Amino acid sequence: MAIEGDRSWFKNYDYSIPRGYIYPKIPVRDMFLSHAATKGAKPYIIINDIVLNYQTCNMLARKFANALLASGVKKGDRVGLVAGNIPQYILALQGCFKIGAIAVPVNPLYTVDEIEYQFKDCSAETIVVMALFADKIIEIKNKKTTAIKNIISIQVASLPVDMTGKDVIDFNEFTNKGEDKEPDVEVLSEDIAMLQYTGGTTGVSKGCCLTNYNVVSMAYQIGHQMLEFCPYELIKCVAVIPLFHIFGFNTTINACHFVGGTIVLVPRPDLDLLLETINKHEPTVLTAVPALLIGLNNHPKLAESKIKSIIGVLCGSSPLSVETFNEFEKKSGSWIVEGYGSSETTNIVTTNTKHKRKIGSVGLPWPDVDLKIVDIEEGKTEMPTGEAGEIIVKGPQVMPGYWNNEEETAIAIKDGWFYTGDIGYIDSDGFVFIVDRKKDMIICSGFNVYPRDIDEVLYQHPSVLEVCTVGIPDEKRGETVKAFIVLKEGASLTEDEAKKFCAEKLAPYKVPTHIEFIKELPRSSVGKPLRRVMRDMERNKS
Repeated sequence: MAIEGDRSWFKNYDYSIPRGYIYPKIPVRDMFLSHAATKGAKPYIIINDIVLNYQTCNMLARKFANALLASGVKKGDRVGLVAGNIPQYILALQGCFKIGAIAVPVNPLYTVDEIEYQFKDCSAETIVVMALFADKIIEIKNKKTTAIKNIISIQVASLPVDMTGKDVIDFNEFTNKGEDKEPDVEVLSEDIAMLQYTGGTTGVSKGCCLTNYNVVSMAYQIGHQMLEFCPYELIKCVAVIPLFHIFGFNTTINACHFVGGTIVLVPRPDLDLLLETINKHEPTVLTAVPALLIGLNNHPKLAESKIKSIIGVLCGSSPLSVETFNEFEKKSGSWIVEGYGSSETTNIVTTNTKHKRKIGSVGLPWPDVDLKIVDIEEGKTEMPTGEAGEIIVKGPQVMPGYWNNEEETAIAIKDGWFYTGDIGYIDSDGFVFIVDRKKDMIICSGFNVYPRDIDEVLYQHPSVLEVCTVGIPDEKRGETVKAFIVLKEGASLTEDEAKKFCAEKLAPYKVPTHIEFIKELPRSSVGKPLRRVMRDMERNKS
């Protein structure tokens, strides 16, 4: 089945505009400059007791941009950003956008080898790094396996690090040397703005080339969605999801590019700190992953917090169980909207909205986004309504390709369609439902089994906090089903009880033959359960 981007719910656009003209072809910097000019005194970044307005942030970003130019960085050069959720990260990113330097966000918790691979792949020469993680970059530079020349170190008052004698440049000193004027650099919509590396959870990490047009179209999409929650002057996004992740970037920094909202930073993904921040600043929009909502649902201080200040929750990264969805909405009074996408699509391609949603679905395609469900084997035949297949998409946020990787680009993008590797279906109303990743599908005695089906059933058990189902080798069936279960505190459940519970709700070939109770699931930097890690761990046992 195929559907074109549904505009019927997207109320803020003139639907008479022809397809292809919805999103302006402007550089990312222009949106920020517009707010700096018209909303100069409005808070742009809040962290703890520090409030930085648009005018101040724009001044610091342009000084940083000019300092980059003076240091030899030019349009098209890659600049690595290795930091947590701190203001300097946003300022450095804005500085890169101003001069057309390509920002390369990297997870600071990655190992030296993982960081080295990415910076070697993109030939980054300048790295902006939080001092806490600077030793990793220094080590990589000293190995002389990359092009790294300059390391700009950010000191954080609460986590000071002695940089004496180390080959780094202080961020504040570097920025202060820059001229306080807008850089005279031509930046075009088709220029690459960011290299967003895939998480590597499904193979070798690849750099997704995201253009200014990709990023701007996403800002317009998410920004308009936020305006369904509340007027732009009330939009205050709490940023607990890491900003280096494409989801965290888009639903805080990028959306605020469009609506002129305020970013409330949570320096680390800690539930206690998140609730403290909510109590103090009463944000209206929360970006979340399922693990975060599960944690909040079970937090002893949620009821006494100001969680009801949250009007809208943008949830993504991995499937949200229906039970978690309903429980959080009941406790918080907010609206949860789930979306779906990937780094290759600059994040989101389908979404629910406040006024048009189906629980359990990832919603409808954005305007100008087309989506098809095709057969898993060859990816050519469109599947009928309600039947599962691989999801392929086409639209303004689909990347032009991977950095210096024509072979992988040719596999991922065919005739303008991005092959997601995800399995899903479209119902009779046009809503998209995710079944699982293509590589996560389990084949038991010739039957296709989707791990999420089992996960959803086990989440219904009152003793289950979290669950992750994988396929493991089996001599007779080829593969069989194993479920890893994390129990709620004080709860009890036996393997036989769990199997019996599944047998009442699933076909026999889907019922787990193996169940293991564990204390916690392995997760990515944004809390996504690493199904591949669990599967590989099991296969290494044999």
